[in-house]
Amino acid sequence: MNSISIAIVTYNNETTIGETLDSVRAHIDMKFKLFVTVIDNGSTDGTLDIVRANSDLVELVQSPQGNVGFGAAHNLVIPRLNSDVHIIMNPDVTIKREGFFEKAVEILGNNPTVSMLVPSIYNEKDELQYLCRRDLTVLDLALRFSPIKIMRKRREYHEMRDMDYEKPFEVPFASGCCMLIRTELFVELGGFDERYFLYAEDADLCRSIRQRAQIQFRPELEIYHLWERASYKNARMTRIHIQSLRRYFKKWGWKFK
Repeated sequence: MNSISIAIVTYNNETTIGETLDSVRAHIDMKFKLFVTVIDNGSTDGTLDIVRANSDLVELVQSPQGNVGFGAAHNLVIPRLNSDVHIIMNPDVTIKREGFFEKAVEILGNNPTVSMLVPSIYNEKDELQYLCRRDLTVLDLALRFSPIKIMRKRREYHEMRDMDYEKPFEVPFASGCCMLIRTELFVELGGFDERYFLYAEDADLCRSIRQRAQIQFRPELEIYHLWERASYKNARMTRIHIQSLRRYFKKWGWKFK
């Protein structure tokens, strides 16, 4: 393994994309060929200016149809991919520690049954975010959307808080904010299911990957993520979230608890 590709989808991310690209640049490892692509979904703010200012690092791809959704935008890079490891990265993610790329390549090289890695994800306060989850169920989603915080143990179980986050463990459902995947498998699967405009496409991809290989949490891979629950604040995004979840359950089967 000697090549890594990174794909970042943007949509009006002028406040964060510069820092994300600076972080990638600061952690470039000359041992590997690194290809960075930013796929823009029709930004109308200063996002494109920032990306173009980093043209020595980044290739810019603009969606020909405006905002086509998270998964469909990521899939635009598939014909260009010629790497060993493909990293899906949000435009509000930064790398926390040195050796991120080297460690990822080493782990995948030493673990042939593992095809996707999940990093330790921290917020801006340096607090661990519990974004490793067990498979989606109707009960867990109801608890997540509920304004009343009940059934704490069940919530913690869904977030895999019973696992030791200082050691590797197998993950059923990983957040799409940062996924490290064997490129060959990502291409073989055809990337994300484009029927999901936003939300649940990461859970769907994880289900497809697990039919072929393991997904593994690795604590030594550390990132920062400025997590914002947009669907909790915006009625339109809530509708999109619910539509995606219905599509997910229709595809994979309704699981209530």
